[in-house]
Amino acid sequence: MGFALIATGTACAAYGALILATRTGSRFYRVWLGIAAAALALGALLLPEAQAPLRALLSPGAQSALHALATVAGTLLLAALVAFALLSVRIMAAAHGRAPNGLDYVIVLGAQVYPSGQPSRVLEYRLQAALSYLEANPRTRAVVSGGQGPNEPCTEANAMAEWLRAHGVESDRIVREDRSTTTAENLSFSLKVIAADGEPPRIGIVTNLFHVYRALRIARRQGLNPVWAIPAPSTAWRLPHNLLRECLGVIKNTLTGRM
Repeated sequence: MGFALIATGTACAAYGALILATRTGSRFYRVWLGIAAAALALGALLLPEAQAPLRALLSPGAQSALHALATVAGTLLLAALVAFALLSVRIMAAAHGRAPNGLDYVIVLGAQVYPSGQPSRVLEYRLQAALSYLEANPRTRAVVSGGQGPNEPCTEANAMAEWLRAHGVESDRIVREDRSTTTAENLSFSLKVIAADGEPPRIGIVTNLFHVYRALRIARRQGLNPVWAIPAPSTAWRLPHNLLRECLGVIKNTLTGRM
């Protein structure tokens, strides 16, 4: 187990450093580095080479207790990572399917906007998917949903609206929801805006593949049924990063009753 933990820790440290090097403004790379630190520390304690220094510092009873504790903790850590991998498979399995033509609205869920005012790559993928649907369905309107984060120069809704306008979508087809800070708020606030039009609409949700599962579950929890996903792609090498965040989001939203 010691070697498995060392290998896991090394991989997580390298991946966390890669995420950090992209300088996207997200601090979630710290989770990868935290996992790496825990795995490396536990793995070192379980390697035979670590036993000689410990014998000089600890009594045999203390050595045995420390080894047992490291074994339990290492087992739990590896089990948690396997559980995240299995949940990730389920999340990605939900990202297949096709929304019908002629939806009344598509809700484009917000994501990070760079300090320059440009959408992040994740958000740009969503906007490109929304644009494709809007071009094919000229009567569909878009609700761009997202407030302003502490490291963003404007609301995500404004950045999305400007992007769509710059790519040929008429202003009267774009509705802005600029208060939300979570996926649950994205959907609930957007539905309030849509409800002002009166007729029960047919709605699609535009988000990345890794986010479809949680977004649809939250939407249905809020009473939106039927609802369709319009999946957008994601950058392949960032998929583990996004899926780990998504797994934690699924756990949090399940525990808080939002999905």
